[in-house]
Amino acid sequence: MIVLHEYPLNMVEHDGFRSFVNSLQPLFRHVSRTTIRRDISKIYENEKTKTMNSMNDNRSRVAITTDLWTSNNQKRGYMVVTAHYIDESWILRLYMCPPPHTAKLLTKVLMECLIEWSIERKLSTLTLDNCIVNIAMMDQMKEKLRNASLLMKGELLHMKCSAHILNLIVQQELGAIQGAIETIRESVVFWTGTPKRVEKFEEAKKGLSCSSNKRLVLDCNTRWNSTYLMLTSAITYKDVFSRLIHTEKNYKKEPSERDWLLAKVMCEKLKLFYNDYGIKYDMMDKFEQYWTSIHGILAIATVLDPRFKMKLIEYYFPKIYVGEYQNEVKRIRMLCYDLLKEYKSNDGKQNLLEPLFNASGVGGDNDGCVDDLVGFDLYVSSTSNVETYKSELDLYLEEAVLPRSGEFDILAWWKTNGLKYPILQQVARDVLAIPVSTVASESTFSTSGRHVTPCRNRLHPNMLEALFYVIAVFI
Repeated sequence: MIVLHEYPLNMVEHDGFRSFVNSLQPLFRHVSRTTIRRDISKIYENEKTKTMNSMNDNRSRVAITTDLWTSNNQKRGYMVVTAHYIDESWILRLYMCPPPHTAKLLTKVLMECLIEWSIERKLSTLTLDNCIVNIAMMDQMKEKLRNASLLMKGELLHMKCSAHILNLIVQQELGAIQGAIETIRESVVFWTGTPKRVEKFEEAKKGLSCSSNKRLVLDCNTRWNSTYLMLTSAITYKDVFSRLIHTEKNYKKEPSERDWLLAKVMCEKLKLFYNDYGIKYDMMDKFEQYWTSIHGILAIATVLDPRFKMKLIEYYFPKIYVGEYQNEVKRIRMLCYDLLKEYKSNDGKQNLLEPLFNASGVGGDNDGCVDDLVGFDLYVSSTSNVETYKSELDLYLEEAVLPRSGEFDILAWWKTNGLKYPILQQVARDVLAIPVSTVASESTFSTSGRHVTPCRNRLHPNMLEALFYVIAVFI
């Protein structure tokens, strides 16, 4: 109950709580906050051990996302590390990460976490926000991690958060009309500031027979989608703002006609992002920086979808690259072959013919039983035409794409086709687990603010880690 509802640990020592428990069971033996702390730590260690054993038994690679957060009540910085692999995702460890958050410090903390969980040689990608510190951290991470253990010698290691890049793209466009947005924002702040002003605004709406039921929404100026919602709600009530400037003496600055026009034009552009994530040409510079860095892994994920394969690449690349699309298509195809080759060489399995022979040259399995078809295997091997050999990727791509369906379960498809494409299945299992943004990790981590309440601001970082991990397991 204390973990789930974020109650203070010393609640068990409160007179009211003890009186309540006594009314339910007078013989109940009360416990102290020290006992609660020890019990929570025990739950944490048990769950952590189970998770670590599960990850060690799992052969697939692990994709990592990280996020930073600073507690207002403790004035401490924390880093969360989240692991993603088919088919589970959970919090790995919540570290106290004291400021300043330099690349060197973040690299040290992240490496300690990866080594503790024994996944430093099982990484597929690291998905991070596209900030200068993270870029510097990635350079240091590549130096510390052995290239032999990384996919394509680290070429695919850094995944830049798509949501963060999208926000940068839109914020760059919003900067062009920052003055207009600020004027509208100030008006929204004023008329949502107190219940009395909200009531007066509603009365003005009725006086103008405004039929919209939208409520004014205040934005977070670092979140483009919230700015879009603020502008669309405010534009609806343009005439209401114009009327109120004459009836409310404290409302001194109404958005101008130019402000409303710029806001309307911007909303038409942002609507594409909000509904379809479309891209406008005047934002392409930012997008190109992102696309150039990560489109390889995205393209591989597309190829591994049996509804698309190379067909979707061949369809879209001419629209994206115009004159040089053929080279880009060829590059993606070769990247897929190189990745398959790497997985095949690191498969950890012996050649299929090797187990068939014992020291005497007699066919047999691991139990010493003779295999009567060893000669047949040798015959097939010696008579096969090497030139006609086709890889799993060749066979996979030659098959027709599946019909597109919203109900299609790509993980189930790869699970059932493992015998047909065993190595390619391993590639799919790792690549399809890679998150393209840190949003899921960040939104989960944002709940940390509730854990470090004023009642808990003296908690040791280790106890905070235990609480955060245990509640993630319980939920």
